[in-house]
Amino acid sequence: MEVKTFTSRQFVGLSTRTNNHYEQTEADGKIARLWKTFYQNYASLLEDNTMLYGIYSHYESDQHGDYTITVASDTPGLLGQVDNDSALQIFSFSGGRYLSFAAQGEMPQTAIRLWELVWRYFEQSDCPHQRAFGQDIEIYHQSNEVEIAISIV
Repeated sequence: MEVKTFTSRQFVGLSTRTNNHYEQTEADGKIARLWKTFYQNYASLLEDNTMLYGIYSHYESDQHGDYTITVASDTPGLLGQVDNDSALQIFSFSGGRYLSFAAQGEMPQTAIRLWELVWRYFEQSDCPHQRAFGQDIEIYHQSNEVEIAISIV
């Protein structure tokens, strides 16, 4: 893990509101359905080697409250569809200071295990970093490589 600074940028994608309790107790959580919808409807607009993002924002409180998840990309083909598709939204990522965790393996299991590591890390009583609960981001560098960057104070 390492501390990184991300710059502000814009993405285009689909959003839903959920919480970790729902995602862990329901057989088919909202996040899985959102990714499935994104791939079904927009995969043809993505260029080769396009990075995909999961952006977590609008936290109600902490990891136990509701939040918004946006599945997105910054590819021009998707941006060009915003005016013609009411489901797509432009999302502004504010950037800032982040603690980044990374892993490789089969998705979505690797991303889920990495989130579990993130939660355990921040639950430690002697954790040297504090979550800001601003905007957190999953970055899918390749189909089997994910980075989770957590906003910190």
